[in-house]
Amino acid sequence: MAKIPNEVEAAQKYASGTFLEDNNFSLTRALPIVIGIVAFFALYEFLKETFFPNLSGWVTHTASILLVALFCLSFVLWFNRLSKQRNQEFKSMNSELLREIIIRNRTEERLKYLSFHDNLTGLYNRAFFEEQMQRLSAPRYSPVTIIVCDVDGLKFINDTLGHDIGDSLLVAVAEVIKNSYREGDVVARTGGDEFALLIPNSTEAIVKKTCNKIRESVASYNEENSKLPLSISLGFATSHDGLSPADLFKEADNNMYREKLHRSQSARSAIVQTLKKALGARDFITEGHADRMQDLVIDLAKSISVPERKHADLRLLAQFHDIGKVGIPDNILFKPGPLSNEEYAEMKRHCEIGYIIAMSPPDLGPIAELILKHHEWWNGEGYPMGLKGEEIPLECRILAVADAFDAMTSDRPYRKALSSEDALNELKKCAGKQFDPKLVDDFVKLKGRNRISNAGVGLH
Repeated sequence: MAKIPNEVEAAQKYASGTFLEDNNFSLTRALPIVIGIVAFFALYEFLKETFFPNLSGWVTHTASILLVALFCLSFVLWFNRLSKQRNQEFKSMNSELLREIIIRNRTEERLKYLSFHDNLTGLYNRAFFEEQMQRLSAPRYSPVTIIVCDVDGLKFINDTLGHDIGDSLLVAVAEVIKNSYREGDVVARTGGDEFALLIPNSTEAIVKKTCNKIRESVASYNEENSKLPLSISLGFATSHDGLSPADLFKEADNNMYREKLHRSQSARSAIVQTLKKALGARDFITEGHADRMQDLVIDLAKSISVPERKHADLRLLAQFHDIGKVGIPDNILFKPGPLSNEEYAEMKRHCEIGYIIAMSPPDLGPIAELILKHHEWWNGEGYPMGLKGEEIPLECRILAVADAFDAMTSDRPYRKALSSEDALNELKKCAGKQFDPKLVDDFVKLKGRNRISNAGVGLH
């Protein structure tokens, strides 16, 4: 904690009353004494001449002294009380002043801290890092190495799981890097997803050891936090003749991006695989739903002569159309009843989140647009784009019919499953509104010919 300035110490003394005691001579102490002495002699003479002119000498003296003493005592008591009141007022005023001074000093300390630190991670910020780069460019610190670390897939995580999850990942990165540097090194968060280490008097062995420590810490973190793996790209550069601090940082940054190009795709794929597992762990319709959906969409596709080359995409769509639900809060996803307008608006985001996820790995890229549009309605009242009729891809229209049928014939927390006959009747009611009427007709005929297996009952 910062040392309290002299003005604060003085205010503390004044507020506690010790300020007056520190002085050898005090007006507050001396005034009653002076007044008492003057009053004593004045009253003594006045009383002696006025009230006791005929009394003998010693009686006059005694009576005068008693009256003077009584008067002086009354005056001293009154003055003492008045002094205490005034002193209390001064103490109160100085207590307020003390609080203001302390608050001001704490605010100044906080502002000074924030001017050189990142508020989220507690590491130094870019301004401080650049200042230290200039300081450590002196010959006695040479050679200096800068290691640049970039968090792979942070934007992807922010877009799909939310910025709170992204922030928690940044905090984890900061902890990983904190455990990997030497005393005297400078560690900072230099950008949204970028961190940097400044290592003075570095050698090749020291740099390799630091990089290995970071990678080992990442591996250790991922073993303990398998739900969302951490991936960091590293790049470093060591100072040499004629290289300015800014050029040194740029060289390290370029080296980091070269590594990032080699590992970015695998990092995103690892994150997507983790999200797939997360969907399987969270989604209450997963048990048998994906398998049933694949059978339903392929049977319907075959009945309307969809080219076989599109069957693979239909299977992927049936399996991953709800991948965006990993970004929906549990209190909405698992709510055992109808959603409010605000909750429904949040739930609708899963199409866009799913699209972002599918755009990352090459294996889901072909169905990204289908994931985005799989909740569009035939009459244009669906979401997120309000497409209608044949503007909606055929694969999405097929999925919509099959998904609705499987949902209606599966149990949900707030209702029991419908029979196949009742579910088909509901599809007919919504034909031309939510569903492609021709596909509904084909699906009903197909079901009537018993070419579609009855959907099993799962927990929705």
